[in-house]
Amino acid sequence: MSRTLKLSLICAGIFACGVVVGVVGARRLSPVHPHASPPAQPNPPPPDGFGPQQLKRFSAELGLTEEQKVAITPIMDKTGEELRQLRRESFRQTTVIIEAMEAAVSELLTPAQREKLVVLQAEQRARMKAKMEERLRRRGESGERREGDGPGRRPDAAAGDGPPPGSPSETPAPPAKDSH
Repeated sequence: MSRTLKLSLICAGIFACGVVVGVVGARRLSPVHPHASPPAQPNPPPPDGFGPQQLKRFSAELGLTEEQKVAITPIMDKTGEELRQLRRESFRQTTVIIEAMEAAVSELLTPAQREKLVVLQAEQRARMKAKMEERLRRRGESGERREGDGPGRRPDAAAGDGPPPGSPSETPAPPAKDSH
């Protein structure tokens, strides 16, 4: 066998080994396996709210009669409103807790660190604002609306709610006493 043929076979063998290792490695490291069923995607929130969506589901799965649907509708509507109120209250409590944490942390920082904290808070507000605008944009594209939605409003926010959970408050934390 000629030297050129031997070298060509060795190179082809190395290439084939590389392909096999690459395919096996990709399958092991890939979060989605081609033979596995795709993970269940959460359904987007229904455009018509909790009550009507639950009623539709119950009707389809339980075979409700028209009389049962009429009787169940007010129960579903009441539950949907209670859940909206709960989300609003939870949001308010979260905002209060986060603002208290930020104020306590600010008191322990140096003036330079406080300045950096203000920048971090502004960046967090910008990220949250972009996320909310994207959510509203997607909801607008799908035609989905909730009661009380309007331009620039969060979908489940009540009037007077503060910034989204996890975002710093709009006002920077009060300056802390310098202990140096």
